[in-house]
Amino acid sequence: ADGAAAMARLLDSGELPDAVFAYNDLIAIGAMRVLSERGLRIPEDVAVVGFDDITEGRYGLVTLTTISPDKQTIARLAVRSVVEGLLGTDEGTGPGGGRELRAEFRLVERESTLGRR
Repeated sequence: ADGAAAMARLLDSGELPDAVFAYNDLIAIGAMRVLSERGLRIPEDVAVVGFDDITEGRYGLVTLTTISPDKQTIARLAVRSVVEGLLGTDEGTGPGGGRELRAEFRLVERESTLGRR
């Protein structure tokens, strides 16, 4: 619903973006719904990209291009961080600070951006 509402506000403002990068795939799917309802073509009029690579993005009338994070690595890092915190072995954080953990990601190109000129 948030993606649909945001896209409706953007279109109602008179702005027509070339492309939209949504915070996550669900927001992108909501935005795509409003674009379609307003008679706009994806990706010809507006390209759309999400982030998450949820299963639902693969099955819409227009499949969603997305950034696919390495969820297994994220889960492994999260569990390790919690365990280290519980055991008091987390050497990577200081008082009031944190550490940066990184996981790989990849662009999964699908119909919501393919073929755009």
